Amino acid sequence: MNNKKSNSSFLVKFKKRIYLLIALSPILYLAFSIIKWPIYNSLLDNYAVEKEATIINEKNILGKGVITQMFTYSYEFTANGKLYDGDSKKRGYKIGDKIKVEYLESFPSINRAKQKK
Repeated sequence: MNNKKSNSSFLVKFKKRIYLLIALSPILYLAFSIIKWPIYNSLLDNYAVEKEATIINEKNILGKGVITQMFTYSYEFTANGKLYDGDSKKRGYKIGDKIKVEYLESFPSINRAKQKK
């Protein structure tokens, strides 16, 4: 009898925690989405490795770009024998142009086009 009560109590607590996690998931996702870029930028500012990348034929639509046809091209580069890409975030590049990119050597998927200072 006591064992059933214990199991029932455990299940109730477990369900409450699952519901809480489900309820908080959108908030946690939004918080991570907002905070990740300042963290990434700080890491790239301090530990980035520079490499040349090539502009590829992959468009990134800007804001109301569906209507105004505004877009940027993506770039790609190789690191550790694998291909990585990112958004150039600048209009005016042509496919095949070479640009400088910065990336984290341990995590090349964290990368950005090099900013001219």
